[in-house]
Amino acid sequence: MPCSVVRPTRHSSRPAGSTKAIASLASVAALAALALGGCSYQLVSPPSRMINLQSAKTAAPGETVVGVRGAGYSGILDPSAMVASGGVRHGVADHVEIDAEASWARIDAPGYSDLDPNIYAGRVGAKWSSRTGRSGVFAGLGGGYAPVAGAFSAVDVGAAVQHTNCYIVPFASVTALASFPIGAKQVDFRSSVDGSVQASSKAPFTYGVGLGAGLEVPIDRSRCRQGLTPARLQLGLSNFTLLPREHTVTHTNGSSTTDGDAYGVIGLALGVEVPF
Repeated sequence: MPCSVVRPTRHSSRPAGSTKAIASLASVAALAALALGGCSYQLVSPPSRMINLQSAKTAAPGETVVGVRGAGYSGILDPSAMVASGGVRHGVADHVEIDAEASWARIDAPGYSDLDPNIYAGRVGAKWSSRTGRSGVFAGLGGGYAPVAGAFSAVDVGAAVQHTNCYIVPFASVTALASFPIGAKQVDFRSSVDGSVQASSKAPFTYGVGLGAGLEVPIDRSRCRQGLTPARLQLGLSNFTLLPREHTVTHTNGSSTTDGDAYGVIGLALGVEVPF
């Protein structure tokens, strides 16, 4: 039976006539790909922070900053996703803050209406910045749940730099991450023709890297000049490259294949932060 088609994907090192299918940013929403004579299916496990808009400077001691962000991701050959998040940061000491964030992602999976495309995640973390606020490091721990494929936990560490001023602040960040499935569910890939199961797989351990770069535009410059966090707008690019551990996919014809190719997307991200 033919596979449900999302879009043609890149050719892998498997024999000619085979292509991969890959799950999107929040791995657990399974997707299939076009094939000539056969299909290969792959899942990945997602990060707990799904938008990379991370500048270096921390909140001032005793200051609380609330923010919301949104991003749209796409890949040349990989499935797209929409993500929204909300979070809070609190300065606990000079150049030290703690933070908490909740995220929601929805995977663009046309042809797979039987698979719930939603992923829910949460993260707590901390950030340390230099005395000038031009560089900083951060780390976090989180997890989440996707109805179609189960729960996951994730860790991340990273660094950020920025050019500090009270007009337009350019920034960039890099993050290393790892995501661990918890009680992963078997995901069935079904034919769009008759609904029959073509293959089954589970999300494996996944590691990867996230990159971000953009601009912050302070709205309240008087707070900025006092060394406090101003209300500000954020605009930038966010990227993820996820690398799942190789794992076996079982096909209904009795055969099996091994998947483990990278999944990569880039997107435009927007945000706003307001101090209290």
